[in-house]
Amino acid sequence: MTPVEKSFPFWRRVLRGFSQCAFQSNEVAGVLFVVAVATFNWRMAVCYVVSVVVGTFTAQALKGSGDLLDQGLYGFNCGLMGLALCNFFHPSPALWLSMVVLAIVTAAMTVAMSKWVRFPFLAAPFVLTFWAMWPLATPLGLTRVDFGTFPEAPHAWGAAIISALASALFSSGILSGVLFLAGLVVSNWRHAVVAVLGAFVANALAAQAGVAGGPINSGLVGFNGVLAALAAYVIIAADLRLAALGSLLATWLFSYVHRGAPVPALASGFVLASWLILLLGWLNPWFAGKQPKVESN
Repeated sequence: MTPVEKSFPFWRRVLRGFSQCAFQSNEVAGVLFVVAVATFNWRMAVCYVVSVVVGTFTAQALKGSGDLLDQGLYGFNCGLMGLALCNFFHPSPALWLSMVVLAIVTAAMTVAMSKWVRFPFLAAPFVLTFWAMWPLATPLGLTRVDFGTFPEAPHAWGAAIISALASALFSSGILSGVLFLAGLVVSNWRHAVVAVLGAFVANALAAQAGVAGGPINSGLVGFNGVLAALAAYVIIAADLRLAALGSLLATWLFSYVHRGAPVPALASGFVLASWLILLLGWLNPWFAGKQPKVESN
């Protein structure tokens, strides 16, 4: 008789939900990611924690896959939602209420997509839910933050790379970036190298395209490149070439959405880039004229 495997306790599922914001499944990395956010803004850290807890609980209640729950994959979209809400809107009772409601909605969409979508949907539940909510912000009583314009500044390559890492969690600053990188090192040092590569490629592309130092140094330009490089390496294939390609595509696509869409671009660049790489991989055997191998008896 095969022994029945026990699922992870709730607290491990929650901690892994934090770490999945960088495609990790490691409890220590999850703790370091929360601390990274807290060093930037304690309210954002509260939003992060509450959203992942609520989202994980909701996914359990909706009978989400036990394996996906154990990996933390139902929590991270909700965590991104909480971080984004506290980043784009001023603190208020309406914000806290919206955070809980939208964590539930995002978790429900994540569970539904995990059952019906046959390809990696990544951060799509968060992005689509946030975009649907954005025009309703004022009726919901939310007040948007006016970020103003970026200050004039020369390119600071080292700081820009670290800030791009931190911005993957909607944070900024050297300490947040270092803690984020430490979380990756604890989980898998190769993923830490890939994240730095993604940040460098994204920032180099932007600098070559004439983007000013302000947005690059803030991490805004590079964080989609970080996430795309990690997604390509962790989910698609452990190949540095795909990681670099993912960063290039994500940076360009993020720029395109950022300039033309009536909503914040968020992590759309890395999601679209990852899907494009998957599509190219699916088309490549046909394009190359390769036929599936038939095993002989």
